[in-house]
Amino acid sequence: MSLKLIHFPMTRSLRVVWALYELGLDAEIETRLFDRPKLKDPDYLKLNPLGKTPVFFDGGKRMVESVAIIEYLANRYADGMLSRRPQDADYADYVQWMQFGEAGMGGYVSMLLGHTMLLPEEQRIEAMKVWSVNETQNCLNFIESEIDDRDYLLGDFSLCDISVGYLLFLLKISRNGNLFGEKTSNYFNRIKERDAWKRASALKPE
Repeated sequence: MSLKLIHFPMTRSLRVVWALYELGLDAEIETRLFDRPKLKDPDYLKLNPLGKTPVFFDGGKRMVESVAIIEYLANRYADGMLSRRPQDADYADYVQWMQFGEAGMGGYVSMLLGHTMLLPEEQRIEAMKVWSVNETQNCLNFIESEIDDRDYLLGDFSLCDISVGYLLFLLKISRNGNLFGEKTSNYFNRIKERDAWKRASALKPE
């Protein structure tokens, strides 16, 4: 096993670091300062032709989708730890929450960040901001209604919480935590108390 992650703090590569620590896996983690223009440099494009983050290597195999990477790690190297099998009673919930972290919610959160803090002021569109706030709130309302009195999305901690929890982190650091309901806010606070989260979120470029 020869695992390597190019990690840019606060980006989606945080999911992968977090999962590595939760799963107890050893990997080379090369932490770099996030500089968006440098992701388009030829040297980086050789690593990730999309010019995005993350980029992960298992020997000669490259992967660039954070949710796919964490499931790959769990099932290939941790005997399915923190994931679910098709025969498990909550497998449908597992699959849905794993996808929800990007396909269901990720686009709206990215749009919200773009039109509130990432894009230059002159490129931000108020209508897109309003739309993304409404859609993000809709997603958060879904989490609020589904979590009930469970500590985590499936009851016990799973990869689903890494998938979805990262987006809650983005909303918090972008000062959109006011959109959280009470249950969602408590849920995110539980996530922040996990040792693996604390270690992953504390990593800084050398």
